[in-house]
Amino acid sequence: MTAKPGRPPRAAKDIKRMRDKIAEQAMQIFQQDGFDALSIRRLAREVGCSPMTIYAHFDGKPEILRHLWGAVLGQVFAKIAEQLQGVEAPELRLRLAAQCFVAHWLEHPDQFRMVFMSSGVVRSDVASFMSGAATIGHFQTFMDLVAQTSVPKGEVKIRTEALIMGMIGVALSCNTIRDYPWGDPAEITDIMVAGVLRA
Repeated sequence: MTAKPGRPPRAAKDIKRMRDKIAEQAMQIFQQDGFDALSIRRLAREVGCSPMTIYAHFDGKPEILRHLWGAVLGQVFAKIAEQLQGVEAPELRLRLAAQCFVAHWLEHPDQFRMVFMSSGVVRSDVASFMSGAATIGHFQTFMDLVAQTSVPKGEVKIRTEALIMGMIGVALSCNTIRDYPWGDPAEITDIMVAGVLRA
């Protein structure tokens, strides 16, 4: 049997390598000029490939953005998992996770803007990402941490959501209203965690 002519199929590692290269360049463009400046043509030029190559790996800008969001959230929650290694006290675990979450966004305001403040993104793009299994799984981390404390079972969901919204609010305020003399974000985060744990 003779081999079929044409290019041989690409190995999974080659596909991943190219997707990572495209995503890395997309992140750089986003950080320099914002999401609106991220065009497939510009991205292809800076990666050193054709626009068709970009489309062979991503359906378009929304999928690239969702990929970047997923990568950033993956980093955040990997940091949290590392921070919690060897820590057993449930209340301390929740406090450390909350501190780590807020600290990441303060250390990486460009990533915060990309995940929570991207302009030019339609609601359906955001909805499909936020309702995805990976994103829900990340935020489930906080649900699990709250459930391991003394919070009543019937209040775990609402208290977790209050904490998540509060943490994002701390990062938003500190990243966008820099001229206001905010108190220490770590201390503010601790007050929110204490409120969630209050009987």
